[in-house]
Amino acid sequence: MCEEHEDERINIYCLRCEAPTCSLCKVFGAHKDCEVAPLPAVYQRQKSELSDGIAMLVAGNDRIQAIITQMEEICRTIEENGRRQKQHVGLRFDSLCSILEERKKELLQSIAREQEAKVQRVRGLIRQYGDHLEASSKLVETAIQAMEEPQMAVYLQHSKELLKK
Repeated sequence: MCEEHEDERINIYCLRCEAPTCSLCKVFGAHKDCEVAPLPAVYQRQKSELSDGIAMLVAGNDRIQAIITQMEEICRTIEENGRRQKQHVGLRFDSLCSILEERKKELLQSIAREQEAKVQRVRGLIRQYGDHLEASSKLVETAIQAMEEPQMAVYLQHSKELLKK
C-alpha cells in the first residue's frame, strides 16, 4: 500500500526516482512530472537483471574457485619440488663431503709416509755422522796421545799411520 495514500495499492514504478508508487502519486502527488512504467514490467526487468548478476557472480565464483584449486596444486608442486631439491642437494653435499674426506685421508697418509721416510733418512744421516764423529774423536784422542810420545822413533812409527787416518 502507498505510504501517502493509505487506501491505494502500489501499481506503478517511477523511472526517474527509481521507486514504486501508486497512481494517485502520479496524477496528483510527488511523481506527477515523472515518467512511470507498469510495476510488473519493471519487476520482471529488475528480477532478470538480478538473476543475470547472480549468474555472473556464480560463474565468477566458480572460476575463482578453479583458480584457487589450481594455485593450491601449484603450492603442493612447489613444496614437493623444494623437498626433492633439498634432498638432492643434501645427497650431493654428502657425496662431495665423502669424496673430500677420502681425499683428505689419502693426503694425510701420503704426508705421514713422506714425513716418516724423511725422518728415517735424517736419522740415518745422524747415525752415520755420529759414527763418523765418534771415529774422528777417537782419532783425535789417539793423535793427541801420539803427540805426547817422548821417544822419536816410537812417534815416527805411529805418526805415518795416524796421518793417513
